[in-house]
Amino acid sequence: MSTTIDPVCGMEVETETAQHMTEHDGTTHYFCGRGCKLDFEEEPERYLDPGYQPSGM
Repeated sequence: MSTTIDPVCGMEVETETAQHMTEHDGTTHYFCGRGCKLDFEEEPERYLDPGYQPSGM
């Protein structure tokens, strides 16, 4: 099973079963929950910044 990291909280997410995802600049991002997805959609540049460090859940 393929996994990726939630860019907001840093949690590992299974891409095949993820219920929360969004596309930004041609890339699909996966989230552990609705809250992380909404936070990302409000400020995608913040969470995609190389210096951003997820604080965890």
